[in-house]
Amino acid sequence: MNSAFSKVSNLKLNRLSKIAITLTSSTFFLYALGQAPILKNILAGAFSCSG
Repeated sequence: MNSAFSKVSNLKLNRLSKIAITLTSSTFFLYALGQAPILKNILAGAFSCSG
């Protein structure tokens, strides 16, 4: 029973850490995108052209 419980807790930890890593990396990616003026211009041009 002990090994089964430790397996379950390990799975939960792995899932939580994966979610945390994904959130952190996506937040950093979006922040870096916002900091890059070239990408800002490309996005602004794309949105203004499509609109």
